[in-house]
Amino acid sequence: MRAAFLLAAAAALAALPAQAAETVARVSAASEQLSNGSPGWREVGVGMQLRYGPRQVLDLAGADVHRFGLHDSQFAASYSLPLSNVLTATVEGNASATHRVLARHAFGAALQFEFAPAWLLHGGARTSKYDSGTVNGFQVALEHYFSSWSVLLGWRPTRAFGETVHSAELRANHYYGERNAIGLIAAGGEEAASVPGGVVLTDVRSLALTGRHWVNPRWALTWGASYARQGSLYTRKGLNAGVQYVF
Repeated sequence: MRAAFLLAAAAALAALPAQAAETVARVSAASEQLSNGSPGWREVGVGMQLRYGPRQVLDLAGADVHRFGLHDSQFAASYSLPLSNVLTATVEGNASATHRVLARHAFGAALQFEFAPAWLLHGGARTSKYDSGTVNGFQVALEHYFSSWSVLLGWRPTRAFGETVHSAELRANHYYGERNAIGLIAAGGEEAASVPGGVVLTDVRSLALTGRHWVNPRWALTWGASYARQGSLYTRKGLNAGVQYVF
């Protein structure tokens, strides 16, 4: 999968136009508190999104991450390209030079197919390499837009250490104004979680509220609040906020 991702990424980059139609820069910060006495999680991220046209987007990001008293850095990139008027492909990858808790590297690819007006089918795969093993994740999701809303229902199988587990996700977004949105994300099942010393498969129940509000045509504020119960390991409660600027 890694070789296929690199070939797809090289082909995608070769197809990039010389200049982006719009560039969006962003800065964000997040903080989460854990119930098991571990140090709180903290993350600061920066990113830049270059929009070349409808559904053609290059995204570059970096993050400084603190988890379980350990410090990691991570760099990520993704590129979306329309293959037709109803089909969009995305390739993505990230890498951490420190990888104390985060994956050493990860690669993924996805397709989005609009099989009927306002009805989207998503499918994708992702492989993440940790020091303690490899985690392969897959996703199939159905999304529908209606009025000022969208709803997505997804199924996410995960395979690691010779075992396959499953989780489900429900997303609902309400759009207001020209580009503003508020969303609710609920997920449950089993997934892979990175902890000090390795990766484990564990039950998860999570709920998140997210939002984006444009103050004017150039400046936007992003925000979020989340709760997650990671089996018997811990629960997390977090807040995040960010700023976006359009060049």
